[in-house]
Amino acid sequence: MNEDLLVQFGFSNIQAKVYLYLIRHGRSTPTEIANGIHEKRTTVYSAAERIEKLGIISKKTKGKIVAFTPNHPAVLERIAERRLRIVAREAKNLENSLPSLINYYNEHQGSPGATTLYGQEGIQMIWDKVIATGAPYYFIRSRYDSLANMESLEQFKLARVEAGIESDDITPSEYSNNSNKEMHDKYLLTRTLLPPYEYDSPVEIDIFGDNVAFINYTKNGMSTLIESPEIADAMRQFFLFAKKYIRKATDQDELDKQR
Repeated sequence: MNEDLLVQFGFSNIQAKVYLYLIRHGRSTPTEIANGIHEKRTTVYSAAERIEKLGIISKKTKGKIVAFTPNHPAVLERIAERRLRIVAREAKNLENSLPSLINYYNEHQGSPGATTLYGQEGIQMIWDKVIATGAPYYFIRSRYDSLANMESLEQFKLARVEAGIESDDITPSEYSNNSNKEMHDKYLLTRTLLPPYEYDSPVEIDIFGDNVAFINYTKNGMSTLIESPEIADAMRQFFLFAKKYIRKATDQDELDKQR
């Protein structure tokens, strides 16, 4: 039997030699194993202790004499199954924590000017930046923002109002539920309604200060944040042009009644 088979399973060369020696010779002391495989006793003992902890061999001590015996190779299958469970658990943990790690990396190491963020945490980072910037907030709303955390969204709105940040939005009329003046005043909001289903994209566009953010609510909240005074100014001009055109081409009062 060649020890390469065991090495492929994860044994070191010495561990494989120790196990195969014990299969051939049965109960043996570290000295006997060392002499048999031509290795130092301390090296053999260390290797045997390691695979003994895995349950591959057994150790028996009688007085000062220590000896090892091989366990049935079927134990390797149980070890493999245990490793698979561990790997599956680690993969799940990685899947859950990777977006946060990516967000952290991109925030600190991402390319200047553009950052990709993931999940609700990424959306929250954009909302926090809106508050920190303190500049007027323009956004083209997506009906899919209902996929975001509603409690966090409401907290963002209240924080924005508390910071005195005025917002101006373009939103699908069939999805607007606060077009009355009282709600506008409460949220420091100027709202322009779009005719039904004129904008059906899952992407929300936010413009604030020197920043433009694109939030795709259908891709686990994958967001792109661009920090550029020129791009932000261009998007702001486009937003105001679109708002002017929409209001000129539509009857906002009628759209409000149709909600």
